Amino acid sequence: MDPGRLNSRLAGAARAIGVSRLDHRGIRFDLYSTKNEYGVTDIVSAEREHVLGVLYEVPYRLVVAPRGQRSRMDEIEGARFGPRSNYKRQKILVRRNGKNVDARTYVGTALGRKRFLRESFDERRVSKAYFKYLLTGARRFKLPKSYVAYLRRQAGALK
Repeated sequence: MDPGRLNSRLAGAARAIGVSRLDHRGIRFDLYSTKNEYGVTDIVSAEREHVLGVLYEVPYRLVVAPRGQRSRMDEIEGARFGPRSNYKRQKILVRRNGKNVDARTYVGTALGRKRFLRESFDERRVSKAYFKYLLTGARRFKLPKSYVAYLRRQAGALK
C-alpha cells in the first residue's frame, strides 16, 4: 500500500487512485518470502470479511508481459512460472466510490501456503519493517483504525 515503496521499484510509474474495497476476501500472512525470510500477505476467500487497499494506475506493460515472460509487477510480487511461485496475478473487481472497477492483484498459491507451513514459527512471523510498509500506506490513505487493528491481528507477533 506504500506508494513510495512501489514507485521506488517502478521508477515512479504507479499513480495512486485511492482506497478501494474487495468484498468476501480477507488478509492473511500465510506465505513465506525466501528472499526476505519472513511471512508476507495473501488475499484469501473469507465470506464475512473485506480487504481495503490502494488502487493504483500502472502502465499495462509493467503489469502484463508478453507470453512466457514475467512483468515487472510479477518480479516485484514474486510471481513465477510453475510450482515455485508464491503468488499468481488475478483479475478482480473492487469497489471504489460506489462503482465497480476492474483491477489486478496477486494472491497466494496453494503450494506457496504449504511451503509457509513447513517453516518454523519464527520464520513465519511478519517483520516489523515489512509491516511498516502496510502501516505507511494505511495512514497515508486514512484507512479506518478498525481496519489497521484487523491487519495487526492478522499479522500476529512481529519479529
